[in-house]
Amino acid sequence: MAFSLEVQTQNRPTDVCGMWTSALAKRGIVAEFPPNFSIESSQGLLVIKVLSAPAHLVGIDLAEVVAAYFQVWIDEDGFCFSTASGRTTVDFSTQCLCAAALAEDLNAVYFDPQLDESAKGADAYRLAMSEIESFISEPGETVHRTFIDWETI
Repeated sequence: MAFSLEVQTQNRPTDVCGMWTSALAKRGIVAEFPPNFSIESSQGLLVIKVLSAPAHLVGIDLAEVVAAYFQVWIDEDGFCFSTASGRTTVDFSTQCLCAAALAEDLNAVYFDPQLDESAKGADAYRLAMSEIESFISEPGETVHRTFIDWETI
């Protein structure tokens, strides 16, 4: 089953990769985004190179290079983020945290249609962390997959 999030806003970020890199680092995830990525023109699958991440966000302390994947696109109502079934804990956590960071940066609404819950601005992290904690507590979830390159899944 897919998991989707929305960030509802008409505003657009000026440097989304810089903002995401900084926001993830504040929470302990060291990540790199694809060179020349633009949220306006690079809609579809986003591959993120994750260099390290703490156990409370992904289930184990990661100290190796892994990949995170999620779909991201823009429409007239804002931004959509989605992962398919089979997602890893790293995929799920980065999806939630990137959506929350965008909501904070733009003072926008973070909306989870599965739970029919929303939060605005910096409060989006509360909802994102609740979702992450619930997801990583499930036994048997795959934690990560190896990063190969920006094009390979």
